[in-house]
Amino acid sequence: MPKSPNRKPITREDVQAFHQHEQPVMLRDAQGLSFHGMDLSGLRFIECNLANCDFTGANLSDTQIVSCVLTEAKFEGCNLTNAQFVSCEMKGATMRETHAGRFQLVACDAANAVFEGSTFEEVSIAQTKLEYADFSNTAFYRAVVLGSAIDGTRFKDAVLSNFMLTDADLRPVDLSGVFVDIAVFAEADLSGHDLSGQSWQHCTFHQATFKGTNFNGADLSASVFAECDFEGASLKEVTANTTGFTKSRLDGVDLSGSRLCMANFAGASLKGASLNNSALFSAVFLETDCRAALFERSDLNQAEFSHADVSTASFASSSLTNAKFHAAKTEQTAFAGTSGRRIETDTDRLVAELYRTEKVALDGETTASRGTV
Repeated sequence: MPKSPNRKPITREDVQAFHQHEQPVMLRDAQGLSFHGMDLSGLRFIECNLANCDFTGANLSDTQIVSCVLTEAKFEGCNLTNAQFVSCEMKGATMRETHAGRFQLVACDAANAVFEGSTFEEVSIAQTKLEYADFSNTAFYRAVVLGSAIDGTRFKDAVLSNFMLTDADLRPVDLSGVFVDIAVFAEADLSGHDLSGQSWQHCTFHQATFKGTNFNGADLSASVFAECDFEGASLKEVTANTTGFTKSRLDGVDLSGSRLCMANFAGASLKGASLNNSALFSAVFLETDCRAALFERSDLNQAEFSHADVSTASFASSSLTNAKFHAAKTEQTAFAGTSGRRIETDTDRLVAELYRTEKVALDGETTASRGTV
């Protein structure tokens, strides 16, 4: 194991002197000192022992704290604007009711740290251990959390706005009461969560997993769920107008009673799904697998089912004014009691769509350059 650095003891007055002379504090032991309410703006701490120090109400704007021990240090009510914490040991540190604008937390160990009630604006958290950290009632505005460990982390009643999170298994994370608006989640796993009634608007999920997730009554407006897996999930009475579910798996999912106007299910799988009593005006089901799906008593006016497979699906008692079923598979599809004139297959258009130049030679062309006809 590497040898611990030899740190010389330092007093509060010594720290003030370093600050006044704009000198960094290096390899010093300040364990347990109180810097309550002090102005330490722009000061640099490098490889110092600051365990159990009290920075409550201090001005730490523009500070750099690098490779320091911050175990159980207190930063409550601090000003951390433009501050940087890099490669620090800060298990059990507390940062309640703190404003951290343009703050960076990089390669730190903040397991069991408490950030409750704080505001993080334009914040970057990268490669940091956040296991069992508490972000309850926090507000994130324009924040990114990259490659960080978050097992057991609490985001209870937090606000995540303009937020990005990557490579995160969110199954062991507390998301109760969270409000999300404009966020990006890459390859996230939210399986098993109860997110009913919550707001997840303007979010982007790519290849995320929602197995068994409860979204009943949630607001998912203008979000994107691309290539996501909703196996066993429930989305009853969701609001998801202009939301995209492209190439996602929604087999057997209950979406009944939902508002899905202009929602996009292109290329998705909706086998056996229920969309009964839903508002689906101008919704897109282009090339979607809707076999045995239920669309009964729904508003499907101007919906797009071109090239979809709606075999054995039921549209009973639904409104289908100008709904397009061009080249759709409709074997044993139930249209009993529907209203409005739907648009059927345009034969000339279908021939044109099926025309492939690599297989069909035009007049005057040879097949040698195109292979066998």
